[in-house]
Amino acid sequence: MRKIISTASLFILTLVFLTGCSGSKKTTEAITQSGMVNQLSKELGMTKDQTEAGLGAIMMLSKDKLSPDDFSKLSKGIPGGTSSLISEATKLGVVPGSVSSTADVISVLTKLGVSPVQAAKFSASVLKFAGSLGGSTLGLLSKVL
Repeated sequence: MRKIISTASLFILTLVFLTGCSGSKKTTEAITQSGMVNQLSKELGMTKDQTEAGLGAIMMLSKDKLSPDDFSKLSKGIPGGTSSLISEATKLGVVPGSVSSTADVISVLTKLGVSPVQAAKFSASVLKFAGSLGGSTLGLLSKVL
């Protein structure tokens, strides 16, 4: 009888643990995009809004430059996906379709008060961060930037 109770208890604890871990993963994903924005903001001395607008502009550029299949792969590799970054950039005044080059990304950032020096470093910092994400993210962004 003790063996059955011990086995049942172990099974229930395992089930509770696994359920808790799957819920934590969603929280971690949400934190990861925020962490990405925070890390880039801190590294470049930019505000959260400036960083999100810059990332959104890069995602808009990526959507135009990459094939739909490659853009889908990129979206899966970016924490939180690309749509939330594009949406935030749009809210901050970046017009979809207005970003067709890296120079346009720099222009977006300077219009938001980022110095030209910081803006010029932005793409390199994003590529550096993409390298830490693994997968094909760095290669796909390298095609765009």
